[in-house]
Amino acid sequence: STKTITKQKNKTLNFEYKDIYYGTQSDILELEKEESKDLKSQNFGLALHYMLEMIGSFELKNIQDAKDMMLNKYGHLLEEGEIADIQNRVITLLKGNNFKKLTDGQCYKEKAIRYNNNLRYIDLLVKHKSGIWNVIDYKSSLAYSEHHLKQVDYYVKAIKEITGEDVAGYVCYI
Repeated sequence: STKTITKQKNKTLNFEYKDIYYGTQSDILELEKEESKDLKSQNFGLALHYMLEMIGSFELKNIQDAKDMMLNKYGHLLEEGEIADIQNRVITLLKGNNFKKLTDGQCYKEKAIRYNNNLRYIDLLVKHKSGIWNVIDYKSSLAYSEHHLKQVDYYVKAIKEITGEDVAGYVCYI
């Protein structure tokens, strides 16, 4: 058999090198601290929401059962102080006259709605005894308050369009 050998010219490819700054160890540790704080805040907010979802009717007698359910799901992520803080916030909320007035009616917790091809969950939707719908969105922090208002406005618009009835929206900072 015969072999055919062909020579190829060496092609040189030029690659562009960009020096990237990855940060010093202290920069990286600072970022990790921030991410850790954000994660702690998120876990706190999720646990607070879950306790309110599990409370049944909004009565003080239901606090312990809701707290136990919250601990079963989120207890391993929370510190003792955070658990006490969540419980105190929920107690304060339930004792508040404004919250009692807003929730005087048929309550739907974590109500899923589909609007404009988006699936969203409303923390608390109340068909108030007066006939108006109340959209209540719980928040555990004042951070991002402008975003919170836009979120509730979206929910109000959706419920109004879906039901054709009057709707009011509230951001509930707990």
